[in-house]
Amino acid sequence: MVGRVVRVALVVDEALSRAALALGLETDPRLAVVHRLAGRVEALDRVEPRTVDVLVVEDTLADGTGVEVGLRLQERDPDLAVLLLSGGDASGVVLALRGRAPRPWSHVSRRACPDPGALARAVVAAADGHAVVGPGDAAAAPGRGLGLTAAQDGVLALVAQGLSNRAVAQALGLSPRSVENHLAAVYRALGAGGPDVSPRVLAALAYRAGPAPRAAG
Repeated sequence: MVGRVVRVALVVDEALSRAALALGLETDPRLAVVHRLAGRVEALDRVEPRTVDVLVVEDTLADGTGVEVGLRLQERDPDLAVLLLSGGDASGVVLALRGRAPRPWSHVSRRACPDPGALARAVVAAADGHAVVGPGDAAAAPGRGLGLTAAQDGVLALVAQGLSNRAVAQALGLSPRSVENHLAAVYRALGAGGPDVSPRVLAALAYRAGPAPRAAG
C-alpha cells in the first residue's frame, strides 16, 4: 500500500459523529474520506464499484444495518474491505464471515477504541487485507460464553445484526433450512421461547448482552 491513498466511504447516522470521525481519519495522510453518508440508502446509491477501498460503516443505521450494507456492496465490488463500527462488541460478525466474504471484515468498538489514530490504523490494515479486531472484542472466544457451537454462534451473530434467514444463508453459504435448524438449536440452548416474545428477539438480545457475569465468591 506504500505510496497510495486509501479511499474511505464513511456511513454513520448521526451528523456530528460522522463529521468528527471523518476529520479524525483524514488527519492520517494515508486516508481520504471520499463519501460521508448518513445511511443504507445513500450508501447503496452512491458507492460505486472500485471507487472505494474501505467501507467504514456503523453497525446500526436508521434505515438498515451496517452488515447488510457491507454485504451488498461487496457483492458489487469483491475488492472492497469492510470495517464495522459499533458502540459495543460486534466481533462475532467478523468470525461468522471469516472465509465467506470476498475480503476479510474488521470490527472496531467505538467504546473500547475511542482514539481516532487507532481507527485510522485499523482502516489502513483493512485496506491491506488484514482482519482487524479492536481491543476489548471477544472474537477469540466462539460462542461468547452462551454454550453455542461455532456454527450456531455464526448464524446468531448475523441474526443479531438484523439480517433475515435468507440473507444469513447467502452470507454464510448455507441453505435456508440449515439456518432454520441452527436457529432452532440456538433457541433450545438459550431457552428462548414463550407466548408473548419472539424467540428470535430473545436470542438476539442474549447475544448482544453476552454471558451473564459470574457471582463473586
